[in-house]
Amino acid sequence: MSQNAEKGLLMTGPSQEIDAVAADAIVPQLIARPVPVQTSGRLEFAARCPGCRTWHRHVSLGEKDAPCGAHYVLEFKNKIKGAA
Repeated sequence: MSQNAEKGLLMTGPSQEIDAVAADAIVPQLIARPVPVQTSGRLEFAARCPGCRTWHRHVSLGEKDAPCGAHYVLEFKNKIKGAA
Protein backbone atom coordinates (compact mmCIF):
# COMPACT_ATOMS: atom_id res chain seq x y z
CA MET A 1 0.00 0.00 0.00
CA SER A 2 1.17 3.53 -0.64
CA GLN A 3 1.90 5.91 2.19
CA ASN A 4 -1.19 8.05 1.48
CA ALA A 5 -3.55 5.07 1.74
CA GLU A 6 -2.14 4.07 5.14
CA LYS A 7 -2.73 7.47 6.79
CA GLY A 8 -6.52 7.38 7.02
CA LEU A 9 -8.82 10.35 7.55
CA LEU A 10 -7.59 13.55 9.14
CA MET A 11 -9.27 14.67 12.31
CA THR A 12 -10.97 18.05 12.09
CA GLY A 13 -10.35 20.40 14.95
CA PRO A 14 -11.65 23.83 15.85
CA SER A 15 -9.14 25.62 13.61
CA GLN A 16 -10.30 23.76 10.48
CA GLU A 17 -13.96 24.44 11.30
CA ILE A 18 -13.34 28.17 11.72
CA ASP A 19 -11.42 28.33 8.44
CA ALA A 20 -14.27 26.57 6.61
CA VAL A 21 -16.84 29.00 8.01
CA ALA A 22 -14.66 32.02 7.22
CA ALA A 23 -14.12 30.81 3.64
CA ASP A 24 -17.90 30.49 3.14
CA ALA A 25 -18.53 33.95 4.59
CA ILE A 26 -16.30 35.70 2.04
CA VAL A 27 -18.64 36.39 -0.86
CA PRO A 28 -17.68 38.86 -3.55
CA GLN A 29 -20.11 41.77 -3.68
CA LEU A 30 -21.60 42.62 -7.03
CA ILE A 31 -22.02 46.36 -7.52
CA ALA A 32 -24.49 47.99 -9.88
CA ARG A 33 -24.12 51.67 -10.76
CA PRO A 34 -27.47 53.51 -10.73
CA VAL A 35 -28.86 56.08 -13.14
CA PRO A 36 -31.30 58.47 -11.41
CA VAL A 37 -34.75 58.54 -13.04
CA GLN A 38 -37.22 61.25 -12.05
CA THR A 39 -40.77 59.98 -12.51
CA SER A 40 -43.90 62.05 -11.96
CA GLY A 41 -44.22 60.72 -8.41
CA ARG A 42 -40.74 59.93 -7.08
CA LEU A 43 -37.04 59.53 -7.75
CA GLU A 44 -36.06 56.01 -8.84
CA PHE A 45 -32.74 54.40 -9.69
CA ALA A 46 -32.28 52.28 -12.81
CA ALA A 47 -29.30 49.94 -13.03
CA ARG A 48 -28.05 47.23 -15.34
CA CYS A 49 -28.18 43.99 -13.37
CA PRO A 50 -24.80 42.23 -13.00
CA GLY A 51 -26.68 38.91 -13.03
CA CYS A 52 -29.03 38.97 -16.03
CA ARG A 53 -27.72 42.18 -17.71
CA THR A 54 -31.18 43.74 -18.06
CA TRP A 55 -32.30 47.02 -16.46
CA HIS A 56 -34.03 47.00 -13.06
CA ARG A 57 -35.53 49.99 -11.26
CA HIS A 58 -35.33 50.54 -7.50
CA VAL A 59 -36.66 53.27 -5.22
CA SER A 60 -33.57 53.43 -2.95
CA LEU A 61 -29.85 52.66 -2.86
CA GLY A 62 -28.14 49.86 -0.90
CA GLU A 63 -28.33 46.06 -0.99
CA LYS A 64 -30.93 44.83 -3.46
CA ASP A 65 -32.57 41.58 -4.49
CA ALA A 66 -33.50 41.92 -8.15
CA PRO A 67 -36.60 40.32 -9.71
CA CYS A 68 -34.29 37.91 -11.57
CA GLY A 69 -32.90 36.63 -8.25
CA ALA A 70 -29.54 38.43 -8.35
CA HIS A 71 -28.24 40.10 -5.18
CA TYR A 72 -26.12 43.22 -5.52
CA VAL A 73 -25.27 46.58 -4.00
CA LEU A 74 -26.71 49.63 -5.73
CA GLU A 75 -24.33 52.58 -5.20
CA PHE A 76 -22.84 55.49 -7.09
CA LYS A 77 -19.23 55.26 -8.28
CA ASN A 78 -17.91 58.30 -6.35
CA LYS A 79 -19.50 57.32 -3.06
CA ILE A 80 -18.06 59.30 -0.15
CA LYS A 81 -16.91 57.02 2.69
CA GLY A 82 -18.74 57.63 5.94
CA ALA A 83 -21.47 59.77 4.38
CA ALA A 84 -25.06 58.88 5.19
